[in-house]
Amino acid sequence: MKSKLLTGLVLFSAILCGCTSDTPPSQIRYSMVQDLAPEMMSGSSNIILQLNPVLDGGGIVLQVSDHSLREARFHRWAEPLNAQLGALVSNTMSKDKFSLNGHALEVYVARFQGSASGNIYISASFSLLTPQGLKIKTVSRQLETQQSEPGYDALVSALRSGFDRICHDALLELK
Repeated sequence: MKSKLLTGLVLFSAILCGCTSDTPPSQIRYSMVQDLAPEMMSGSSNIILQLNPVLDGGGIVLQVSDHSLREARFHRWAEPLNAQLGALVSNTMSKDKFSLNGHALEVYVARFQGSASGNIYISASFSLLTPQGLKIKTVSRQLETQQSEPGYDALVSALRSGFDRICHDALLELK
């Protein structure tokens, strides 16, 4: 009798455990570089791109107040953000026919985030360096604008076009 009761309890527990699901929702991955030629993704040793550490966690970052940011848990970058932004810099340089001529370009991205209200915030500094690593000239750009429609797809699209714009403007000034 005890063994039947124990077996019944074990079976009942197994059924209850099977009914609960601890499976997290699936993650959605976003890419800003799918339209680029593969050679843009290989990067350039003359482009040094650094991210504000808060942007480097793999998730899309949202600004939730004037002083706080939150990384999305289920809306993630498909490739590392620094690799994607480096490819976008390289692509803009190619389109603008911007040559480093043995120099290096150091890019620091301080802000690259959206907000629940649909605003996007991008800021970066672009420094032209000598082969020895000395700064020749630094240009800083920032952009605050509105997404065209709600949602993460529109956010990623707005971040991409905004970064392309500030990159283009900075490279024009560095020429």
